[in-house]
Amino acid sequence: MRRTTNARRRLAWWLLPVVVGGALWAGAPAFSEAGDDPTLEPIPDFAADAAADEAKSIVVRVSFDGRANATVTDVEVVDERAPSHLGAPPLSKVDVLGESGGVIDTFHDWHPMWELGEKAGGGETRRLNPRASGRWIAPFDRDAATVVVTDIAAEDEIVRADLTEAIHDFCLANPDDEDCLRADLAVEAVTVTDAPPIGLVGQTATISVATVVTNNGPDGPADAGLTTTAVAGPGLTVTPATQTATLPGVAVGADVTDTRQWTVRCDAPGLRTVTVTSTVATVHAADVDLVAGNNTRSTTHTVDCAVPVTVNVKPGGDPNSINLGAGGNNTPLAVLTTAAGEYGNPLAFDARTVVAPTARFGARAVVLGGGGGAETHGRRHDERSYELDERTRDADLDAVLHFRAADGGFTAGDTEGCLIGKFTTAAGTFTFFGCGPVRIVP
Repeated sequence: MRRTTNARRRLAWWLLPVVVGGALWAGAPAFSEAGDDPTLEPIPDFAADAAADEAKSIVVRVSFDGRANATVTDVEVVDERAPSHLGAPPLSKVDVLGESGGVIDTFHDWHPMWELGEKAGGGETRRLNPRASGRWIAPFDRDAATVVVTDIAAEDEIVRADLTEAIHDFCLANPDDEDCLRADLAVEAVTVTDAPPIGLVGQTATISVATVVTNNGPDGPADAGLTTTAVAGPGLTVTPATQTATLPGVAVGADVTDTRQWTVRCDAPGLRTVTVTSTVATVHAADVDLVAGNNTRSTTHTVDCAVPVTVNVKPGGDPNSINLGAGGNNTPLAVLTTAAGEYGNPLAFDARTVVAPTARFGARAVVLGGGGGAETHGRRHDERSYELDERTRDADLDAVLHFRAADGGFTAGDTEGCLIGKFTTAAGTFTFFGCGPVRIVP
């Protein structure tokens, strides 16, 4: 970085010569060698020194409406050295605070409400003007965040001003200033790294989204503020709407990955989308990003919202034993027709809408991964099948399907068999999913 310390600036006024008893005194001991005697040196060119002075200050302007009511009218960074406050009357106390609230600088200063005048017969007058306007000036510090001014006599805080916007505006206008840092932060990628293959209507699922941030320089490292928003399309709810993170000290050329999780809930069947957008920005007020075009990137993820259904494996049997040998070549199961709320299902389901050739039966992970056994007859058998109590048959027609259990990817420890497939209504074609208890027989 191109930076000098503010402490050096604040102390620079000690180096100015002071006239004492008609002679110049520079606060240094006597010199034994004539070549070191400042009285023999050329007179300094103060105009040239002032022109080369790169010091800055922060000006906070206020207007008063009564002693305890001050309104900040302007905060500005100016290319002028702040005046020395040595010997200033203890009328107001000015504290310059950093981002964490720690004190960077503190000094006493004149109070703008106090006005001096001259008596007609000589002497000085002082009065309090409750409608005064004035300003406080503090030396510039890139880490300054807040100015707090206290009326010492009243023991009352009268001004609290945010400095960050003024510092940031100054650095945007003067990016090559030695106290400003230039960092081209960019979002390189936004990717859904983990998501379930389907969602279930009325239930929630978790997706993970990774954002890759880089710093293209030229200065660094820089703290990056990352804001990621998720917007769901119709039929889907996503929470939270926004997540934020601070990526500290992103070095030039480095890639930093931030991964966040989001909860999605399917509210209606079908293919539903969620769009995730990540935006990066500098955090520090004195850091500026002069290339805005690469600060934002988005990705859209599609959730297949499936309708939960009730499945009865081997209707009429208890337990629902599945033989993985030859006895399991024609394992029956029923997809039950249900009303909304029946068996806990959020939506009504007519099993006669099942498209049999699309159905796959097997272990949960297998069918969700695209595998499982297909319907051995390639068609649906509509009949009044047994309900889950294995005794009752209601008046609804259910869909009975048959599968080779050996194709389901079952293992000896499995306790459920799952069915996935498509169903078609006047509204379109959608996914259904349901599982039932099984006992695996090797």
